[in-house]
Amino acid sequence: MAAENRLRAERKSWRQDHPFGFVARPVSKPDGSQNIFEWDCRIPAKESSVWYPGIFPGILTFTAEYPERPPTFKFLPIDGKPLFHPNVFNDGKICMSIINPPESTHAYGKGGNWSVSVTIKQVLQAVQMFLDESTSRASGREEAYNLYTNNRAEYNKRVKQQVARVEAVPGA
Repeated sequence: MAAENRLRAERKSWRQDHPFGFVARPVSKPDGSQNIFEWDCRIPAKESSVWYPGIFPGILTFTAEYPERPPTFKFLPIDGKPLFHPNVFNDGKICMSIINPPESTHAYGKGGNWSVSVTIKQVLQAVQMFLDESTSRASGREEAYNLYTNNRAEYNKRVKQQVARVEAVPGA
């Protein structure tokens, strides 16, 4: 019940104030009701990003233990293919410290930075920043990582190919 109350409060807050171009809303169930534990998201790339002007779809999933336990974020496939990013795994999931619990033993080696005070807005803004960052400590895609570190021009070309297949920021 605490998780549902927190998520409803965050939904209300999001509807009143959210960053331009971002979308976050509970997924609709077949009966028309909302699944408060699964949110459809759209993350716009920053204008300075190689990912610009793309808007990238994802799913933010919560458990009944939220906010004590962090949500997970997963990018949805683009034309059936995972996002071409060194730190996005083939299933679309990401490893990002803000949504990893302190006891996490992911490739970072140390725990994550999850805190009950972190909001959905903060998580999604961190995902936006994540697009431009890569770390060898949590590489999910070897090919993307190798191009990112050894041939940035080819990496950028591959990214732009995916950007061309997603929704674009209006006016870009």
